[in-house]
Amino acid sequence: MIGKYELSQGNTDEMPVSGLVRFVNWPIASNDECIMLPQFTITAFLDAIVKYKITDLVLVPSIIIRLVRDPIVNNYDITSVKRIACGAAPLGQEILQELKKKMPWTGFRQSYGMTESCCCLTTHPPEFYSYKYANSGGMLLGSTTMKVNDVITGKELGPNETGELLAKGPQIAMGYLANAKETAETFGADGFLHTGDIGCIDDQGFIHVVDRIKEMIKVKGQQVAPAELEHLLLGYPDVDDCAVLGVPDKNSEERPKAYIVLRPGVEPNDVIAKALIQYVKERRVRYKWLKEIEYIAEIPKSPSGKILRRELREKEKRGEKGFVVTDVSERPKL
Repeated sequence: MIGKYELSQGNTDEMPVSGLVRFVNWPIASNDECIMLPQFTITAFLDAIVKYKITDLVLVPSIIIRLVRDPIVNNYDITSVKRIACGAAPLGQEILQELKKKMPWTGFRQSYGMTESCCCLTTHPPEFYSYKYANSGGMLLGSTTMKVNDVITGKELGPNETGELLAKGPQIAMGYLANAKETAETFGADGFLHTGDIGCIDDQGFIHVVDRIKEMIKVKGQQVAPAELEHLLLGYPDVDDCAVLGVPDKNSEERPKAYIVLRPGVEPNDVIAKALIQYVKERRVRYKWLKEIEYIAEIPKSPSGKILRRELREKEKRGEKGFVVTDVSERPKL
């Protein structure tokens, strides 16, 4: 049986390894047909699914958010889709639950890798290709080893303990061309690649990726993962998209700030912002509470769907602010 695959966007500059492996090598090896779009629009994406009876979708989180929230999707019969794969960035439980409700007949998996690994490090085996296991990045590929080290001490941690993910395997690159310094810092003498990602390995062997080390927000010595708060905020009815960034705070070193894109038809106002601040307070410990909410027209993202936090930081440095609501009621206490 010939499977059919669809690439959700034409620009693969941000994911050269994924594009090469998933859309060139794999279809040839498995005798599958691959449908590629020159550029992404929601209508072109849905038209292709219907026209070619697409069975497998390989997507990034931003496209999945459109798939579950854009009302135009209801006008298309997309029941040909049997499997959905997601990569490039973590996908939170809130969106996963919406996807499961929207397309309960499909299987789902996430994979984890990076350019330096030249391929995936983890994915879901066929027997775990379901929403039940979708909150992880899957299990290690064959011949691949992974360990978790404490970010401060470098000590190796055990199951369910969170630290930096380090990986070793035949798919991992030898280093950076003509850059001995970066090679020495990233590729350890023991052969383990320092991924720069925070995560853990649970008792069943599933890998959970939390966020990038350099993106972590430091609040009075505590680490806050922006992705955790972003996933939470995406579960709020009026939020269409969001990004969280650490901003300076004289009492706590940093505090989380949320940039919010509201759903179409919802106007920015103090009431929603204050409700969002309270929404987080009721669901997270104090040091994860939001300092500010800023409404924004669009979250800057790369073609592969990754949030461009650098652009938001530059915006902060320039002092460019729109509609901002600040929480002055309480400071985080530890």
